[in-house]
Amino acid sequence: MKTRHLFTLSVLALSFAAAGCGGGGGGNDGRQIGSVASNPATNNTSGGISTGVGVPGGGGAVGEQAFEAGVYVLTRKYCVSCHAGSGPGFPAIADPDPQTAFRAVVDNQKVSLTDPNASRLVHRLSDDKHFCWTTCTADAATMQAAIQQWADAVVTVAPPDPNAVITPTGVITSEGRGFINAQRADSGRFEDGVIARWKFDEGSGSLAQDSSSVGPTMNMTLSGTYSWVSGGGVDFEGGVGLVDPNDSVKLYNELASGSGSQQYSIEAWIIASNITQGTADSPARIVSYGSGSDMHNFMVGQAMYDYVVFNRNGAPKSDQNGLPALKTADAAQRLQANLQHAVVTYDQTNGRRVYVNGVYTTDKDPLPPALLVNWNPTYSFSIGAETNKKRIWKGVVKMADIFKQALTPAQIMQNYLAGSNQRYTLRFSLDSSLGAGAWIQWNVSEFDAYSYLFCAPLLETNGRTGFTVQTIRIAVNGVAPVASQAFRTMNQSITQSQTQLSNQCQIVPKDLGADQDMFFIFFDTLGTQSMPMADLGPNPPPSPPPAPAVPFPGIGVRDFAEINNTMSRVTGVGLSNSTTSATYQDVIQQVGIARLSLDYCDQMVENQALRDAFFGAGSFDFTATGDVAFNTQAKRDAIINPLVSKMVGTTLSDQPAQTDIGPVLGTLFDQLTNGCTAATCPATFTRNAVKGVCSAVLSSAAVQIQ
Repeated sequence: MKTRHLFTLSVLALSFAAAGCGGGGGGNDGRQIGSVASNPATNNTSGGISTGVGVPGGGGAVGEQAFEAGVYVLTRKYCVSCHAGSGPGFPAIADPDPQTAFRAVVDNQKVSLTDPNASRLVHRLSDDKHFCWTTCTADAATMQAAIQQWADAVVTVAPPDPNAVITPTGVITSEGRGFINAQRADSGRFEDGVIARWKFDEGSGSLAQDSSSVGPTMNMTLSGTYSWVSGGGVDFEGGVGLVDPNDSVKLYNELASGSGSQQYSIEAWIIASNITQGTADSPARIVSYGSGSDMHNFMVGQAMYDYVVFNRNGAPKSDQNGLPALKTADAAQRLQANLQHAVVTYDQTNGRRVYVNGVYTTDKDPLPPALLVNWNPTYSFSIGAETNKKRIWKGVVKMADIFKQALTPAQIMQNYLAGSNQRYTLRFSLDSSLGAGAWIQWNVSEFDAYSYLFCAPLLETNGRTGFTVQTIRIAVNGVAPVASQAFRTMNQSITQSQTQLSNQCQIVPKDLGADQDMFFIFFDTLGTQSMPMADLGPNPPPSPPPAPAVPFPGIGVRDFAEINNTMSRVTGVGLSNSTTSATYQDVIQQVGIARLSLDYCDQMVENQALRDAFFGAGSFDFTATGDVAFNTQAKRDAIINPLVSKMVGTTLSDQPAQTDIGPVLGTLFDQLTNGCTAATCPATFTRNAVKGVCSAVLSSAAVQIQ
């Protein structure tokens, strides 16, 4: 079985791989259906499987050749340790098979051939500083040049007139709709008590407006190096957003004056450009309310992987800078170079608290809470740097709010779940398929610079029932992406006029941008019509393969929530455990399975009751030094056998056998204990070695596949 081979590869790879390999989204990929209206400027028309606008499928055979000659050379040389298919990185953009690597890049939307600079492969280097091989700026330019060569080889059709009508044929489709047709929807956020708000949705210019209803209005002037982000946000690349002190006084009046609330919350959706900026002694300034670099009423900053918070209050040990600081724990690495929801609260009971992606970090305030009696009303509020333009922070701020109260954990989680972008409803007429008054409606938003988010489809049939809806695909400009089709397996019987088809969401790649992209909803079956689309990539074989005996495979990959529940069940560590719960929330967007498994194994091994329940009381000496603890096969089997039987299982039809796993784990013990002495491998080493082997099994493909 493949499962056995996958287990062996994943155990060895996950045990010794460095953390940090990962991916992202962006670009274009898909399959052109029907026809696109001619472009008057070029008299070109693209139909069938397009190599034109959006370059669905990466440009077919020509695109694959261009990929192999440029981008693939770079990924095979510099990304192979993580992204070759057997390492921890996803997707396999450096797979030994160039066609597999090509599909991994295209289907996971890592390039934008219409705008190579917007490619995720470029931004992974330039913005995230992800495993650069020389300097990140130079490496990003090299990658962009390789993508540009690919684009030059395949982009042969000029972009269509944005006013032209795209009419897909050969499919059951809705009418075409764009963001111009969308209606603003309720954000779903908790917003009571907001005294300052920046949505950063202006899109251009040097002014970010305070949209709260509390005066004076804290409009923010942008200067230095910055750029506007599609879908809302400002990328601070060395610039600063500064509010005049005469307007910033609102914060003092509402929070710290005699009539002030004496509590507050700072909320922001941010994407740090890297995890190397700032230090504990000199954090890079995300949000600041101060004067210069050394005087603050409050400040939220970055020190590499950590959030740092200053707050001046009346406690004896609090100084004019808001020190001593509250800093998140180094080991937790709370701050990452991806989209995060960060909230800092302060009140007279708990002092300062930090929440990341809806979860309290449990870091304790070193100062007792006290009244904000010593705040200075003349200070200025800023984002991205100090008022003197020093302590620069680089990253994207998609929105920022100041509340006059400390938000509760439930309110913070509500705002995290609501997301970072303005929500809209977008309704598509189905009159041509179901008759007058029928429609399908989605909750939509711009997810990031590369993609949209379509959620919770709602079907209205105007009284028609007794039919099924099968296979829904969301198409952009007539292109149905190959990847990320969350509603492809839809099979819903319609028994009432209005039906919520799903509560799920789907990422949809951008093509020409929100002001030009046209969306269509494709169906395999709708009402009395049935026109199934084949699930083929951009280069279909001459004849389709025979239909499978069963509609779905017997095995698959667990989603992250299932993996978390599985790890909890097999180790005995509860889902409410503060360490594993915090790790789960922290890595859920990064699919950090190896890290999550290590935390579960750590909590289990360090708790005597849990480890006795798992391995058996007295079966293994956890107090022995490493040179003694594993020096016989019987001692090793006391660890290996429970790991195999309880994590992998011994009664399943599709699984690696004990004889497959035992030698692999034995080799791992050999490598871990090589050169051990009583002095170099104390009892703490013994427990850590067990945790490492436990993690290798728990994060392996044998556990992930179901």
